Amino acid sequence: MTQAKALERLDALGARLAARARQSVQAHREHHTLRREDRRWAEAGAGVREATLWSGAEVRVQLIELAPRATVPWAAGTWAQELLLVQGPLLACAAGAEAELALAPHSHVLRSAADAGTLRAGDAPALVYLRQVLVDPAMLPEPEASWWRLPRPPLRCVQPGERRWLPTFPGVEVLPLWGNAEITSMLVRFAAGAGVPDHRHAVHEDCLMLEGEMFLGDILLRPGDYQLAPAGGGHFGETSDVGGSFFFHGAIDPVLVPPRAR
Repeated sequence: MTQAKALERLDALGARLAARARQSVQAHREHHTLRREDRRWAEAGAGVREATLWSGAEVRVQLIELAPRATVPWAAGTWAQELLLVQGPLLACAAGAEAELALAPHSHVLRSAADAGTLRAGDAPALVYLRQVLVDPAMLPEPEASWWRLPRPPLRCVQPGERRWLPTFPGVEVLPLWGNAEITSMLVRFAAGAGVPDHRHAVHEDCLMLEGEMFLGDILLRPGDYQLAPAGGGHFGETSDVGGSFFFHGAIDPVLVPPRAR
């Protein structure tokens, strides 16, 4: 190959990469991405620190750091909470119950103002992802409101070992935690080199990276990074070079529906 030909091929490659970067910027221009190093922590009570990942009029998303035996706060005006235990031990106890349930990392919890019970760290620090509903869930846009209307115990705890990982696309698995035919919370796992097709979102979609890395176009998510993808937007170039896993709450995208359920 002549030097001129090699330079021509490099120029063509550079042009394709630049076009792909512009496409990614356009596709993700309304997304809210918060890097782990950009969190702003604030004291929120004895042994509790909180960092807001995203906040709207109806929902606030936070990370909560708990010192040993500290309690997950229930702020005044909160109607319901969804939690994912990211790290450490957590003990759950329904109102009126005597025994506490020990929860392992990546356990999922739903609780409501009707019976919030208690959630506290064990004998070691804990890190919790927390979605707080600030209005009556009936006031949320459909189909999010219907997700909160699903019948469940007031304090519902699901450990990851109680669910099965289900294959979707090659190298991609999902572990459903709670949902209906429209909205779900789940864990998603990518093998190295795996990816899913481009897709759009019917409602706001929350994503917290737990392990490994994932590209969303030109955006790299690492453990602890958070992204809110707004309703009407979508994801472009969702792949993982090294493999990774993340927590997801949002509309059930066809790209994440197990083949048997399609």
